[in-house]
Amino acid sequence: MTNDSLAPRLARPARSPSRTAKISEHIARQILRDIQVQGLVPGDRLPSEAAMLDRFDIGRGSLREALRILEVNGLVTIKTGPGGGPVVASSDAVSFGQMWTLHLQSIGATYRQLLEARCELESMLARRAAEIEGEEPAEMVRAALDEGEKPMEDDSTYAAVTSGFHATVCLAGDNLVLALAANSIQSIWSQRVTSVLFAPEERPSVHAAHQEITRAIEKHDGRRAEELMREHLQHYQDYCERRYPARMDDVVDWS
Repeated sequence: MTNDSLAPRLARPARSPSRTAKISEHIARQILRDIQVQGLVPGDRLPSEAAMLDRFDIGRGSLREALRILEVNGLVTIKTGPGGGPVVASSDAVSFGQMWTLHLQSIGATYRQLLEARCELESMLARRAAEIEGEEPAEMVRAALDEGEKPMEDDSTYAAVTSGFHATVCLAGDNLVLALAANSIQSIWSQRVTSVLFAPEERPSVHAAHQEITRAIEKHDGRRAEELMREHLQHYQDYCERRYPARMDDVVDWS
């Protein structure tokens, strides 16, 4: 088998790294290109260490540093033991949020600022979802709303369903960058402030707010959808301010 026969499976080699660029960073970018070109999905194994050392013609230390860069940024996981090695990770809001918290902590961002950013992003995405032509965004949101009509076994189920509604509205806004940012904020919040749920007697009003937002999206009323989402999230922030004022001033922690 010639080297040419491998061309469809591998990305075209990138330009050599500049004198100031680290070899490991250059290799990390090349591995990411390979993942994209080959259409690898979460759970797929990357080539063995020996194969990558041969392909990239670098030292073991540089390769391991490159893989560590990708691992820290949530793009690969390194499995240990027999049959272990680098595996493609899920590029989702949870992984991005974990990486993002490192920067949020470094700049001293608070949980209050996190909720304010969520309010702005989700309100914008609700408007975008309503303004898109066709019925697909509304159908997505309606399906997520319907999950809230089902019996809730416990608080964790309620949290998953309500978070799922908000995540769906963000995706329906049809901008992957904005949706990733908004859903990452939701992930950061839920993993660190999981106890902040509306009391059971207040949950019907939450579902009613979701219903109104859904109807505005179905009617393609962007201004109304944005207004309703902003009011809904502001109500949630006010609730958190009353019950957990000290937590709101805490700096978002990286973990």
